[in-house]
Amino acid sequence: MIQVIVSVKDTAAQAFGRPVFVPTTAVAVRSFRDEINRPDSKEDMAQHPSDFELYELGSFDDSNGVIEVIEPRLVARAKDLQDSK
Repeated sequence: MIQVIVSVKDTAAQAFGRPVFVPTTAVAVRSFRDEINRPDSKEDMAQHPSDFELYELGSFDDSNGVIEVIEPRLVARAKDLQDSK
């Protein structure tokens, strides 16, 4: 199965977080949205959504162990996924 490699970038820190392997970018966006909109969250992404972006970094084929890297591609901005309060 080919999995997508994604990472959240903290634009204030100018650093990418540890990559995560997900089945599709849609699954990554859903998890990212859930994290941003978690009720009463004290996490940085929920507190400062304008500082975080989700990027696709490549793919991983778990049948042969091959990782393909791409130029980081913006998938979603946290501020655009934040629910109205």
